[in-house]
Amino acid sequence: MVVNKTYQRKPISFDTTIRNPERLPQYLSVLKKYENQILTNDLALEIEAWLIIKKVWMPTKSTLGTYVDFYDKKFLFKAQDTSKSAPVKVQKYYSEWEQSEEGTFPLEKMMYLLKNTITKFKQNASIEGGWISRFYTQFEFANELGFIYMAFGKPIKFSPTGNMLIENYHFGKLKDGYDNASEASAFLIALSKYQTNNPWRRNTVKINFFVLVLNVIHYLETKYHTKGISIQDITFIICWPNNDYQSLGEYIYQFRQKFGYNASYDVIYDYAMNLLDEASDLSFKAANQAFIEKKKIHYKLDKLTSETRDDVLRKLRMTRLISLRGNNRFISINKINKAKVDYIINTYSSNQRFMSSEDYFEYMGSLDKNLIYNDDLYKSNHYELKQKVLKAWANNSWTTLLTEYNKIGHKRVSTNNLTLKLMSEPVRLEFLTAVILAKSLSNAVVNPNYIVDDQGIPYTTACGSRGKTVGADIEIFEENIHALAEPTVAVSRSFQVEHEIPSIQEHVLNANEYDLEDEEKEHITDWFALFIAPMINQAVATRLNIVKQETGVEIFAWSTEDFGKFAKTATSIADYKVIREYVASRKMKQRVLKKRQ
Repeated sequence: MVVNKTYQRKPISFDTTIRNPERLPQYLSVLKKYENQILTNDLALEIEAWLIIKKVWMPTKSTLGTYVDFYDKKFLFKAQDTSKSAPVKVQKYYSEWEQSEEGTFPLEKMMYLLKNTITKFKQNASIEGGWISRFYTQFEFANELGFIYMAFGKPIKFSPTGNMLIENYHFGKLKDGYDNASEASAFLIALSKYQTNNPWRRNTVKINFFVLVLNVIHYLETKYHTKGISIQDITFIICWPNNDYQSLGEYIYQFRQKFGYNASYDVIYDYAMNLLDEASDLSFKAANQAFIEKKKIHYKLDKLTSETRDDVLRKLRMTRLISLRGNNRFISINKINKAKVDYIINTYSSNQRFMSSEDYFEYMGSLDKNLIYNDDLYKSNHYELKQKVLKAWANNSWTTLLTEYNKIGHKRVSTNNLTLKLMSEPVRLEFLTAVILAKSLSNAVVNPNYIVDDQGIPYTTACGSRGKTVGADIEIFEENIHALAEPTVAVSRSFQVEHEIPSIQEHVLNANEYDLEDEEKEHITDWFALFIAPMINQAVATRLNIVKQETGVEIFAWSTEDFGKFAKTATSIADYKVIREYVASRKMKQRVLKKRQ
């Protein structure tokens, strides 16, 4: 069989330049400023400069802070400034940027850095290497999902779903009144329509990916009464070349019958590689060893059985239609939103052909009102589901919980638990904060407001105030107290002072107002909030004093490490009403005059 050298059978692989796809709206909100402008290398460099100035992402000193005069390996690069002072100037500017507040560093200085440093990366032959290639990869996945249309030499465009995705952001900054329903809706629409055979890919695989997943789950559950797809099965879906979900379901079932649910990665890999062989008839068998030897460099074992699998799982969870089951060993359909699942299968099962990337953009970017999450999703807090999960997780040891908790905000990803691995950092922080409070406070009711699947596992963070809801991340009720816990992974001064504290103030005022109107809460006489972050900025202390003086609202700030350690001995939520030393306000000091002799 002659295989096209350009187009060949390839496994599913979503772009992972932006490791957490929930950060994509922030990136796109910076690009939005340049909508309808022709994309050139100079414009790409300017947009990249703003992404870094806004600290949407932060390059390392070895790239942005190290002067390079000449480079000619993967691509050719010559520094704009070849003077002797250039290396010192680069280091100086880098230090200034590193210490600056997000959005304040001058554009001309950042452009200087980008023109005199490199990242040793080249996307492809048609795109200039270095920072411009890095820029392109940051938006490549958004192109594929139809949120934007971005190609060099053409105007930058945003689709209706792209505009929906960035509703909560303006030029890299989160707006007040954050509501993540718009982001969830945009991702759901995009993944429901997504096809592997799109103009941005080069392969022979023709799959409506999300529909295939949903169909295989339904097939296995209906015919074999299973709990859905096991985590190991996802590798076979990644490698399957067409929309024939029944044959795929049988392949998975035969593998289970022969190897059970605990097959080694090597065995899974051998049977998955059979599906990538153009010469294979897709019958159940291990791949030809000659084929494995030839392709193992291109299709690595750890990629197919772990890295890509876990990334696909994260994308599937973002739709809010996939639940974890069987002690996190299986995924199935979220019964809370089953109507949307049925609609997707009935509407998006047909594989479309596109004449151009523009046609694909029009198709992918159009809104589908049937897939938009609205108020109905939030009418029920799913209290019982959440409490069941909190109770189960609270049975973990303090060592286990705090080890995971202290990783958050320090670029250390959870590796011990699949549930935590599939959560973005903000979700993980909210979830573990609720667990720690539930473990610590035996006489309190801890009610988190994050969005969950039908098993009580969170998809995403609390959605903010809607209607007569307080808007807090976590609410704690204990005797006469209604307290709020508001965790955030953001550590910048501007975000904590200008966004988080005003929002928390509003939430406490809401709680106070709504409780006073509720006859069933006449016993509540004390309202306050806990602000929790990996690091508390010093300026927060001054802001908290102003809030208390102006509104009477009490907010107590805690670092995550301190909060977790304190929780081990706390017995009441009132115990947290403490001003920690690192949150003490700065005060004017008096000069002590020396006495003249």
